[in-house]
Amino acid sequence: MEHYLNLKAVLPVRALNAGYLVTGGKGRHADRVIDSFEIIYVNSGILGIAEEDVTYNVEEGEALILFPGRHHWGTREFEEDLNFYWLHFHLEEEAVRTGRDIMSLPQLIRIRKPEQFEELFRRFIKRQNVCREDRTILNLVLLELLCELSDSLSPMEVNGQKVLLANQAGQYIRNHFEEPLSSSILAEKLDCSPDYLGRVYNAVYGKTLTEGIHEARLNKACRMLIETNQTGNEIAYQCGYQDVDYFRRIFKRYMGITPKEYRQTYRLVGR
Repeated sequence: MEHYLNLKAVLPVRALNAGYLVTGGKGRHADRVIDSFEIIYVNSGILGIAEEDVTYNVEEGEALILFPGRHHWGTREFEEDLNFYWLHFHLEEEAVRTGRDIMSLPQLIRIRKPEQFEELFRRFIKRQNVCREDRTILNLVLLELLCELSDSLSPMEVNGQKVLLANQAGQYIRNHFEEPLSSSILAEKLDCSPDYLGRVYNAVYGKTLTEGIHEARLNKACRMLIETNQTGNEIAYQCGYQDVDYFRRIFKRYMGITPKEYRQTYRLVGR
């Protein structure tokens, strides 16, 4: 009698390695040709990069897929605020040969759920240090990342004007998260009612305005925890939380661990 569920599969991708680069405004992307695919996700600043005859300016919240065997290089020096994740991988030959198409991705994609996308990168980087022999878990996390890229292409079930309004709210939150923010303040800035703005934002992003504000603030807090040596109190104030205890409660509610535990778990090094 069997007491284990045994699964077998040919996964379409084979993960290699990943990292997080805090540029500090020094250098530019390498000039090279590599034999693997690479996903680059910019979480702050703008990355200037070219592949063959196409030039990209990859902005915050965008992901770029580079192809193997193609010449790519940095088109300009790194900006001081530029930081990005990177991940190298191969396609499995057997899956390419015998499998069926499951997704088709353009090279440049704006991520609909950046916090979730970054968390997958952090999970991959944490696991790659312990999964040296069996890479299955890394391959599965990579598939999740690719699914997030695919989901970001899904058409939204709202009209263009509503998408524009929601995007304006999202952009204002990202640019002003360190300031006092609420649905009333956002609605006043965008010249509409708080109730209408909240419904439109929820329809486009699948979350409330309050959740959007917290996620923008916590996303910045997560970056500061892994990129700087600033204290939790300093980070809380710079991310728009005047009450440090409230910041810690919100952080644990959304992230599942305290700011201190997050820093100890995800502290990253550069490329």
